[in-house]
Amino acid sequence: MKSVNRTLFTLAAVIALIVAGSSYWAGKQISRADKSVADARTATFTSYRIAQSLKAMAAGHELTMNEFYSTVLNFPSYQKKSTAQKSAIELELAALAGLHQGDEATAAELARLFKEMDGFRLDLEGAMTGDETDWDAAREALFKLNVLSVQAIQQADFLAQSASQRASALDSGWQVQQSSAMLWQHITTALALLAGILIISGSLRTKA
Repeated sequence: MKSVNRTLFTLAAVIALIVAGSSYWAGKQISRADKSVADARTATFTSYRIAQSLKAMAAGHELTMNEFYSTVLNFPSYQKKSTAQKSAIELELAALAGLHQGDEATAAELARLFKEMDGFRLDLEGAMTGDETDWDAAREALFKLNVLSVQAIQQADFLAQSASQRASALDSGWQVQQSSAMLWQHITTALALLAGILIISGSLRTKA
């Protein structure tokens, strides 16, 4: 009888150790997974925000060039507005490049398009501020700038769609992880109950 009781208590202790170790391991894994998902989600939302911002900035920068060409803005006012827009675009592009979300190709294409836009911006300024306004050169520069702006908006839209898809995938992955964690919790709870039953059984045998 004592041998049986010792076996029961030993088995219960082993199960209790397994439960404790498993619970600790599962807790650490869930914590790491939650942090990883949270970090990825933050970066994804940042990528989406930047994409939407760049779309608006490309359109706004294009509008400023058109206003300058149409003489709605005089050169000092245009220059102040254009410089502020250019700085804001550069900051967003730098932030996007630092995210490392797998959109490096799109980010590089956006940087290229905005750089080319800046080149035609300088051509437009040169044509509009010379001794005599070169309307043909200004019109050509503005046309090319408008085309590039449309392309930049499209690329930013692709980036936003990619970020949105990643966000959905992250949510789905997180739900799968949570389901796995719940299943493991049920298993450890069942093992804990088994350990308790063995201990109670051993105690009753001892009293008997």
